Amino acid sequence: MMKLGSIGKERDEQSLGNLFEIEFDKVIDNIMDKRTYPEDKRKVQINIIFIPGQDRERVRIAYDIKTTLAPIMGGNTEFDIFEEDDGELIIRPTVSSSKIKGQVDIRDMLPDADGVYQEEE
Repeated sequence: MMKLGSIGKERDEQSLGNLFEIEFDKVIDNIMDKRTYPEDKRKVQINIIFIPGQDRERVRIAYDIKTTLAPIMGGNTEFDIFEEDDGELIIRPTVSSSKIKGQVDIRDMLPDADGVYQEEE
């Protein structure tokens, strides 16, 4: 009796069973990724094709495995581009100008000319 763990082993390749385990792990990682939609279906598709020889005494098995994962949710972000006096472009995330009391703003944490961050006094 042929088992999934035997398919692919004859050439020192990973068996179809091992390939499934790899794809299964990808599905679990995708399900746990909070950037994906939780209800989206994921799919592991295994195709096994039997190709008999003309004499019917030898059969070649071709196989492939395809995984469909949930996409990362879309979104948007903004960034600011500043040109330094020397012409170098600085790119950094846009920071909202509205602050909640006690909230730290990236502009409050910019390094001085020597690259040292000032400590609060």
